[in-house]
Amino acid sequence: MTFETNFPLYPTKLPHITLSSKGMSNGLSDIPNDGYDFGPDTLLGTNSKGVYGPPYTQSAGLQEALNYGYAHAYYNGVALLGPILPQIRFLNGNYNIYTDVYLPLDDANSKIPGFSLVGYGYGGGNDGPWIEFINGHNLYIGKAGYDQIGGAGFKLQGINFSSNNTGQVIFEGNYVQNANCIIRDVNFVNMNLNMSGVTGLAQLDMDNVFFWPAEMLTGQSYQLSATNLTCKWGLFINGVNQIGVVNMAEGIIVQSGNPSISFSVWEIDNNNTTRYGIYNETASGTTSTLNIEVGTLVINNNQNFFYTFSGAGTLNLKMHIHHLIFLTAVNNFTLSSNINIQEFTVDEITNMTSTSIYLANLPILSSTNGTTAGTVDMRFTEYAPSHKKMIITFSGYENDTTTNQTINYPLPFNTAAVISANNTGLTISTTTSGITITSPNSTTTYSGIVIVEGY
Repeated sequence: MTFETNFPLYPTKLPHITLSSKGMSNGLSDIPNDGYDFGPDTLLGTNSKGVYGPPYTQSAGLQEALNYGYAHAYYNGVALLGPILPQIRFLNGNYNIYTDVYLPLDDANSKIPGFSLVGYGYGGGNDGPWIEFINGHNLYIGKAGYDQIGGAGFKLQGINFSSNNTGQVIFEGNYVQNANCIIRDVNFVNMNLNMSGVTGLAQLDMDNVFFWPAEMLTGQSYQLSATNLTCKWGLFINGVNQIGVVNMAEGIIVQSGNPSISFSVWEIDNNNTTRYGIYNETASGTTSTLNIEVGTLVINNNQNFFYTFSGAGTLNLKMHIHHLIFLTAVNNFTLSSNINIQEFTVDEITNMTSTSIYLANLPILSSTNGTTAGTVDMRFTEYAPSHKKMIITFSGYENDTTTNQTINYPLPFNTAAVISANNTGLTISTTTSGITITSPNSTTTYSGIVIVEGY
């Protein structure tokens, strides 16, 4: 049945646009689009409300709602603050998208509008509307070379984006140092958030955003601030200046730039990917520096923490962990190729597993057996270019041979190292690479600490 006139089923001057997943064409309602502005009964390609197919929309009414919103964009009375679309609200339900969706449409003179796509989901859970892009179709927002004017910004909130074949929500263009950009209570399920083509964005605020299995690819020269961010396939960093996250799950992949990242809580969980911890994917022949500060790092798997993509460039690492917790397993911190430690400090380590902490191969830790008996445990409590400090613990050390024992540091001192304290009773000397223990040539055992400092 074709509907050619408006139905008086809804107020015509609402300040927002409504979408319903129910309609007559899919057998879920007795009235067009269940009485709302756009939905499965909407005429394909229209930019008006209350116009119905066939032919029906291929985007569950989303493209047509965006067309209508763009045609009715407002400017707050000031041209520099627009265009801004009326808010688009999704009712709960399943929206199947069988085509690419664009905002704005292919118009070389268009600006990127301010917009809000809002559902009724909360907390990054499974409630709220589900917008599924079928067969790899994508949602394109903005275009390379386009600008968003003034403080328009954008908001994605309370929505579940999904795909049956790894689609993407793709942002592109220059957001002109915009600080009003929000993604909140959103799931990306088998659908990536690709912001690698974004420039000029001053601040992106994220709260309760979950990627599984999906990726977030960041763009150029902006700051990301997040409350709860879960990236099961990784947070891809491409030129972002600064990232601050309250709670982060899973690993980060550095592709370019010199980012500074801070996590209040960072948990490396158990999943079926190889991208745990820090993944070096810088371009061949280039160098990036990652400066990362972590309040609490929780390790919940036994995979490699560091990984380098084949043929990648160099990643310099400056890392400070206030509290490292091995929760269910001790993983492997052995440095992979082309990852260079410049600074690495861990203030406190808690091992809740039955596995020796030294099997983690932390760059700042090592444990060596004495020549005859006992152990020599080394730990850098500070490792920075300007100052390095190591605590060496001797436990029941014995060397009843006539051969001195030399033990290398887990990381070297750069220029100079001195022993500032020694209560072991042993004669010990140091270089920038390690210590030499003069053989006591006796069955006496020795315990105590040695402190080595330098730079």
